[in-house]
Amino acid sequence: MGIESKENSIFDTIYNSNFEIVYKVALKYSRNHHAAEEIAQNVFIKLYLNIDHINVDAARSWLILTAKYMALNLKRDRAREYLVEDLSMEEETILADSGESPEEVFVRKIKQREFVELKEDIFAALYEKNPRWYDAITISYVLEKPQKEVAENMGVTLEVLHSMLYRARKWIKENYKDEYDHLHKD
Repeated sequence: MGIESKENSIFDTIYNSNFEIVYKVALKYSRNHHAAEEIAQNVFIKLYLNIDHINVDAARSWLILTAKYMALNLKRDRAREYLVEDLSMEEETILADSGESPEEVFVRKIKQREFVELKEDIFAALYEKNPRWYDAITISYVLEKPQKEVAENMGVTLEVLHSMLYRARKWIKENYKDEYDHLHKD
């Protein structure tokens, strides 16, 4: 009994001194009060279940990181949810006129969403890899600015811009070709 009450007092101490910060971190990353409360509760349940293996001195850092990643995971998972009821009346009319079955429309929408997610992943990774490549690609190809103008704005020659674009495209192909091919195969 002495060990259990000691563990409970350690847990209570950690809980009382860290609940507010855990909730604030969960709220910051989830941007939802109810989700933040649930995340904070789950973080402390996880702490309680693993109190024997937790370094008490590092508990605050562990709690903050756990709350952050739980919130990010929840946000990611919710972003990928797709409800069939989300079809508007206009889409239902188009569906009826197109001859596509609801399953085909659903699969098409999922595929579109996967392409958007891949595009976002590519641009985020490209920015991390080399912000200048990111700028060159987005301004040249996304904003469709003339390459001569892009080169002038970036303070480089047209040949250097072409080289940057080539290296960026090559890097994207090397790192994302398989994922892109997989999406196109289905």
